[in-house]
Amino acid sequence: MTLASIAFKTEFAVDMTCQNCVNAVQSSLRDVSGIERYDIDLENKRVTIIGKTPPSNLLSALKSTNRQVIVRGSSPSDPNFASTFPQTAAVSILESPISLPTSIASTSNPVLANSPSTSSPSSSSIPTKTQLFENLQQPLPGMNEEEFSQKVFGIARFLQIEPSTILLDLTVRLPPPSAVGLGHGPEKWKVYISQTGNITNPPSTTGKPLMELGEVELDKNGYGDMFKEIKGELWEWVGRGCIVQSSYSPQQLQQSSDSRDKGLGKIFAGVVARSAGAWGNEKTVCACSGRTMWEEGRDMEKKTKL
Repeated sequence: MTLASIAFKTEFAVDMTCQNCVNAVQSSLRDVSGIERYDIDLENKRVTIIGKTPPSNLLSALKSTNRQVIVRGSSPSDPNFASTFPQTAAVSILESPISLPTSIASTSNPVLANSPSTSSPSSSSIPTKTQLFENLQQPLPGMNEEEFSQKVFGIARFLQIEPSTILLDLTVRLPPPSAVGLGHGPEKWKVYISQTGNITNPPSTTGKPLMELGEVELDKNGYGDMFKEIKGELWEWVGRGCIVQSSYSPQQLQQSSDSRDKGLGKIFAGVVARSAGAWGNEKTVCACSGRTMWEEGRDMEKKTKL
């Protein structure tokens, strides 16, 4: 596991109801490397962790307790730094750049969710992030074939840990290249921040890369992750696109006979949006829908197992 060079704080909402829940959380974090200290608040269903561990790995560990877990935010552990740089956190939800009919976007579709079924990890072991993507072959509930839906294929979290250093924690689960017309490769996908935030038809509408973030290598199930430190200032990235793109050139992608097929399975994108810092958002009920954060979280889990 790659660790950050500087400790930071991440806070989670964990649906805990009793001391047994607290004990389970403590057990799940016991052997996770990079954790310097943590605090469990049963009354407020809050777990605060300070250390150098990727938030995605902490999420995997906490989810091994079989309790609902929601990432509430990350911040530098130094409160003075956080007050000097108020915009320290951002997130990008990676989706297909075109709206897809449910018959395609559904996780039961063999093109966009071609993963073998695996058995559930036992409650006594910490699942790998690949295992957290299991059961993706179930259709999205409540959807009709004529409706349109977006399926989440990944998430990128960004955290400013120093004045010129951004921490990137990226997790993706992409369809196998052979299932979307890319032969048996590529295994590596380019990741970059684009010049614009217009992600309707990347890379045409997003322009050239503003910042190259590197490459993510996928395993045989289409899973990949990246945790690294990158020179930059986060305020410059907010509002732009975060792109995960096949190593095929944009020219090759645009040679497709069907324009709607250019991005399908070859490019995934999301706007880099401002995100709350560690418990910077105390909201537990959505003002728009009246749904609790737990209900909203379950809806998101139906779209992705990130």
